[in-house]
Amino acid sequence: MSDLSLLRGVYADVEAYGTLIDKVIERLGHGGTGPPDPDQKKLGQLLIDASDQGLESQSLEALTLDSLLRSNTGEPFAGLDLKQLGEHLLSGQVDASYHTQLETLAQRLERERAEIARQLRRR
Repeated sequence: MSDLSLLRGVYADVEAYGTLIDKVIERLGHGGTGPPDPDQKKLGQLLIDASDQGLESQSLEALTLDSLLRSNTGEPFAGLDLKQLGEHLLSGQVDASYHTQLETLAQRLERERAEIARQLRRR
């Protein structure tokens, strides 16, 4: 697989994660309380799986998300507890602080998307 194909695949993943997060943020912003919808459940489980780099679930999707949320030196993204955020999304108990964490997560992924887009344009 070429570097270009790999970058395109990662770009598609980042867009998919961003879209999923945006859907959940939008639903929660419109008073989406009560039982979580399928997107919220999917994101919650993905965050829980990413919290251990997808080891327990054997999820490549979770491993990819985890690596996107790390610094260039491999340090976890500060300020987010992915497991706790995921658990709250699954339970449907999402207060303003978790909504803020989702916004932070979306912004981080948008920066990653923009960086990958720059790399793609250079090729």
